[in-house]
Amino acid sequence: MASCEQTSARTRILVVDDHYIVRRGLCELLSQQPGYEVGAAVNNAQQAIEAARHEPFDLAIVDLSLGEIDGIELTGRLKSEHPDLVVLILSMHDESLYAHRAAGAGASGFVAKQRAGEMLLPAIHRVLRGEFYFSNL
Repeated sequence: MASCEQTSARTRILVVDDHYIVRRGLCELLSQQPGYEVGAAVNNAQQAIEAARHEPFDLAIVDLSLGEIDGIELTGRLKSEHPDLVVLILSMHDESLYAHRAAGAGASGFVAKQRAGEMLLPAIHRVLRGEFYFSNL
């Protein structure tokens, strides 16, 4: 990942998705946005927990389907250890089925991968301002 001289002024992001191409695409997209830095991109919940323990992040973008520990359980664990961490769920699953559980675990928003091209950046801006981004709640 590219680093910037003013790292402290940038929003540090943790990307968690089990699909390499999605992680790569998110890293590319986010690294092109002013003020964003992907600090780590990992493929499972355990790696995400370890990454968050070793360096501070402002935002975690988390997939729901991660294997043994799903994105909702991961959200709960991350929020319990890092209450100020903002979590945004990005999933191919239907928001109407998971939004309430995600919010209950501490997620600030949910974006369907099918709409990520148009909705991801606006959702990130909103949740980083302390707002919620759920279309079905």
